Amino acid sequence: MRGMFVGADLSRFKVVYGDKVLRALTLAGIEISDDVTPEDSVKVPKFIEVIVINSDGNIEILRDETWRFQFIPILGEQP
Repeated sequence: MRGMFVGADLSRFKVVYGDKVLRALTLAGIEISDDVTPEDSVKVPKFIEVIVINSDGNIEILRDETWRFQFIPILGEQP
């Protein structure tokens, strides 16, 4: 797998992971399968790392397969 640091701002999203709904901060990294070629027009990451704030107010890093995450925009907040 090829991994890379991303650093994409997700602060306007909540992330559903398992039975938890957490405040997302940033997409920290992605890993793409080795079978993806540079010619592929769509590349879907196999694993991602998301930095979140848990229910205790502490920062955690969640790393798992992409299908385990769902991102929901936080409506009504100003950028």
